[in-house]
Amino acid sequence: MFDQLVSLLQRQVAALEAVESRLRALELMLAADEQRFVSLAMAELEQASERLAALELGRALVLSAAGLDIDAPARELEARVDADVTGMFHEVVERLRTASQRVGEARERAYAALAPGAEDLRQRLIATEAYAGV
Repeated sequence: MFDQLVSLLQRQVAALEAVESRLRALELMLAADEQRFVSLAMAELEQASERLAALELGRALVLSAAGLDIDAPARELEARVDADVTGMFHEVVERLRTASQRVGEARERAYAALAPGAEDLRQRLIATEAYAGV
């Protein structure tokens, strides 16, 4: 079960990196005042966020199927990990934390780049925030 969880967490890291990349693209488009591409950038960001949400659901299902608390902190899970995957689990959790932090920073930069009248974009960015927590 923990090897399955490690694999899923690795995919979550990749999904977070995709969200970060989409946020960076949005930030650059806003900074360059390329409004014609902003809706495409937002659609790509939403797709990346939806993939991340699906992986989060998968993680909850794996933990639930194993009889574990779906909200258990990583430290608690690490204490229960099989010895043969402890190192991989610890590494992927650290990568997940780092990627999550970078997404938060990228989101803040994208917020700052938003034009004052872009409330719709701001609300769509807020919606992506729910999927980026670890």
